[in-house]
Amino acid sequence: MTRNVVSTYLRQSISLIVGMSLLALFCMNLWGKTEVMLMPVCISSVFQLVACIAYAFVWRWVMSTSPDSMPTLYMSASALRMFAAVVVVMAYCWLTDNRDSIRFFVAIFLIYYFVILIYDTWYFVKIEKKVKTNV
Repeated sequence: MTRNVVSTYLRQSISLIVGMSLLALFCMNLWGKTEVMLMPVCISSVFQLVACIAYAFVWRWVMSTSPDSMPTLYMSASALRMFAAVVVVMAYCWLTDNRDSIRFFVAIFLIYYFVILIYDTWYFVKIEKKVKTNV
C-alpha cells in the first residue's frame, strides 16, 4: 500500500503543478505579461516539484520504518515547506529591486503554495481516514 499511495501522491501532485504552470503560461500569453510572470512561474513550479518529490521520499521512508510517527511527519513537513517558502520569497525580494516583479512573484508563489497545501491536506486526510477504517 505504501508504494501505491506515495506514487499516486507524486503523480497527482506533479500533474497539479504542471496544470497550474500551463494555466499560468496561457494567462501570460493572454495578458501579455510574459517578461514579468515567467520567472515567478518557473521558480514556483520548481520549488513545489522539489518539495513534493522530497516529501514523497521521506513519506515512503517514514511509513516503512515507523508508521506511528506519520502525524508528526505531516506537521513537520508542512512547517519545513513553509520555512523553505519564506526563505525563497525573501531571497527573491533581496535579489530583485523591481517592486512590480516582487508583487507578481509573491502573488504567483502564494497561489502555487496554497493550491499544493490544500491538495496535500485533502490527500492526507483521505489517506488517514482509509488507514483508520482498516485498523
